[in-house]
Amino acid sequence: MNFSAVEHISDSKYCFAINESEMKVRLKVDKNDHFQKIECLYNNSQFFYKTQKSLVMNREFEDDYFAYYSVIFKCDKNDPRSSYVFLLTDEDGKKYFFSEDGLTKDYDFSFSFYNRFGIPYINKIDIKGNKKFEGSLVYQIFPERFNCSDFSKKYINQDWYSLSLKGDNNNRIQNVFLGGDFNGITSKIDYIADLGFDTIYLTPICQSPSNHKYDVIDYFKVDEMFGTTEDFKNLVGRAHQKGIKIILDLVFNHSSKYNEMFLDALKNGKASKYFNYYCIHDEVFKDSQVNYETFGFTDQMPKLNSNNFDEHDYFVGVGKYFIKEYNIDGYRLDVADEVSHTFWRYFKHEMKRVKEDILLIGEHWTDSTSYLSASELDSVMNYPFFVASKYFYIEHKFNAQEYAQKLNSLLLRYDDNTNKVLLNLLDSHDTVRFYNFVKNDKNLYLIAFLTLIVYPGMSMIYYGDEIFMEGGFDPDNRRGMLWNSKEFDSKEHQIFKDILKLKQIDVIRHGDVKIYAKDDLLIIDRFDNQYRVRTIINNSGKDKNIDLNNIILMNNYQNKVLKDKGFVVIKEDI
Repeated sequence: MNFSAVEHISDSKYCFAINESEMKVRLKVDKNDHFQKIECLYNNSQFFYKTQKSLVMNREFEDDYFAYYSVIFKCDKNDPRSSYVFLLTDEDGKKYFFSEDGLTKDYDFSFSFYNRFGIPYINKIDIKGNKKFEGSLVYQIFPERFNCSDFSKKYINQDWYSLSLKGDNNNRIQNVFLGGDFNGITSKIDYIADLGFDTIYLTPICQSPSNHKYDVIDYFKVDEMFGTTEDFKNLVGRAHQKGIKIILDLVFNHSSKYNEMFLDALKNGKASKYFNYYCIHDEVFKDSQVNYETFGFTDQMPKLNSNNFDEHDYFVGVGKYFIKEYNIDGYRLDVADEVSHTFWRYFKHEMKRVKEDILLIGEHWTDSTSYLSASELDSVMNYPFFVASKYFYIEHKFNAQEYAQKLNSLLLRYDDNTNKVLLNLLDSHDTVRFYNFVKNDKNLYLIAFLTLIVYPGMSMIYYGDEIFMEGGFDPDNRRGMLWNSKEFDSKEHQIFKDILKLKQIDVIRHGDVKIYAKDDLLIIDRFDNQYRVRTIINNSGKDKNIDLNNIILMNNYQNKVLKDKGFVVIKEDI
């Protein structure tokens, strides 16, 4: 046995409360080591030194190098203090205890208070996750480009279906406007609901000079280009009537250089109460020399100083305003990883006091463990899922086994409750559209999006993905929605819609998961105690002979042959 591979940490992704009376624990071992069994010995902390209960752990996941065993045990709900150690029996029958002292041949339970693993107490407020959003199907809308209710607006300067979207100064000033607005979105609520979406994520709507609105002039005013406050209230209300939640994009990392706070600091220097709201390296702002920090080296967007407590209060006020005024259900938080942990702890604390089930999603592009504690963000945009999928479906850097291992390793970054609300995606307003990567191969496109839907967590679809919209780098990925597309009548569009509807199956939204490969086929099982939904995907480059029953959805499967870039979804009792 590889002793150095054995790992466990209390109160971490290896040990977390599922609810107020259940704990899940994981143990990491070398994947090449074999065991007759691994047990978790546990009890209430007050009695652990005298007696221990035993549960055999199951091999839950494998990644490139390690295997992960897990088990769920119940706590006394009236006294949720738990202690535990592990007992490993290797393939030769040798037994080893694993505690905070590491691997030992013996363990003194009478001395366990000093070296056992444990959770001192389960506090409800510290349990991560959000049942309201668990397994949601999310439709991302870039409001300026989704639908226009009135093409007579004077600010419109480009045709809706134009491909000439590049703004001034090599697109650093995004001043091309097609006219999308709130009423245009409201008129399409039935369309969105009929596709099965239960959540809409809107990119920023606050007053701003740009089409993307990430450079905010006034945080307490919706942009008149999109409509009035009543138009936005009507949009939220109509969505809620259809059972659709609204996530709003807020930008606390930077503002517009035309924001009154920045202008006041620019004019009055340190005499301005807003001077320390920004990151400046001199005694005064020098706009002509840009001696202040910016977002993306763009002087149009000066960086805000999230180390300033007065600024914290200001932006907490912004968050509360949109909840109280418009009944917003969640926030996607732009460039969240450049904003201080202290601010996010304060922000979450105050938002939860106003709306307990508000969801906070950070824009993070890599491992976000340090921001995903119970006291900070609930979720992040899971770009690593996109990267892994691109390696498998587009670049063939992964075979099915390697892709399965990578998907498992991503699940092991965080605890289960966090995984259930991660915002998984294949493209967004910040990326090339995924259809560009597949180069018009709709069958390949469909199996990639099927993976997105059946993978644990929230599944985000960027507007137009459902009709195979193309789009390169910004601004080409922000084209006007193709409402005149012939794809609405295509066979592949119908299959895409059927794939989306899989998200309505309970075990796909909430169930356990097992991801593996067999005969170079990717297999994703979602299951509970009653039934299982199995997804089988062929991206091997070869047709595969496979005999299947209980099929609920398929593409490119006929006469017991699953063709390359085909899939089958089956549902069966356990």
